[in-house]
Amino acid sequence: MGGFARRMSYWKAFAAKYPSRALLRIDGGSIFEKGTAASSIANRYMLEGVYRSNLDALGMSAPDVPVWQEMSDLAEAGLVSHDYLKLPLVSANLTAKISNFPRMQRYIVKGFNVDPKAGKPLRVGITALLADPEGRISPKEFQVQKPEEAARQALDELKDKADYVIVLTDMSLGEAIALAVEMAGINMIVVSHNYEVAIDAQQVGNTLIIGPINQGRMLSEARLNIKSGTQRVQIESHLVPLDRAVPDDPGMGELVRRAKAEVDKAQK
Repeated sequence: MGGFARRMSYWKAFAAKYPSRALLRIDGGSIFEKGTAASSIANRYMLEGVYRSNLDALGMSAPDVPVWQEMSDLAEAGLVSHDYLKLPLVSANLTAKISNFPRMQRYIVKGFNVDPKAGKPLRVGITALLADPEGRISPKEFQVQKPEEAARQALDELKDKADYVIVLTDMSLGEAIALAVEMAGINMIVVSHNYEVAIDAQQVGNTLIIGPINQGRMLSEARLNIKSGTQRVQIESHLVPLDRAVPDDPGMGELVRRAKAEVDKAQK
């Protein structure tokens, strides 16, 4: 969870240093912990941390689906704030058949006045595609569309609404590359596939593929430069280590300390 406090600190420092630049905060998903005795405790704090991160979009990933159900149950029982579930969740290929599940959107479009000479804002469309090759998501409770079909439909809907399209996914890197080859309308793919090491950014046709690192140890930063008077976008991408050189945000840091204390107590 330590990445929350440092990520927020970095975002605030960036906004303070570059107040005139638009800042888009997105998370590819796979945010929850699974398989330990203290997972339920840790995940409640993870949910609060995500809520307090003020994200512009959060991708729905396959491993997170049962935990989102659990968080909804806890909210119904009064153990988690309902406000924490009011998040900008996106998924182009998952549809819940059950009522007790957080609201998802097929995509989110954000507009930014990045260049007065352009005459109109740059519209960024953000969607997500989850991968469930083993069919672990219950077909009685959810409908899972094939990622390629959902991507094609989402791109068709976004073609007149967005100038730049970002896809968040828990696909493997190979699957993401194949998607980029097939779908020319995707400008960026963020791969959140539980990789332990950094993924080098790759340009596949018109698509930039980038990936974060587990547990918030690094932040993937992509800077979009708009050529004056046009909607042409140039991209610079790099990884920002969230090490001790980046101080904790005070509020998020306190959340992390409370979470660690409660998890440690449960494990003992």
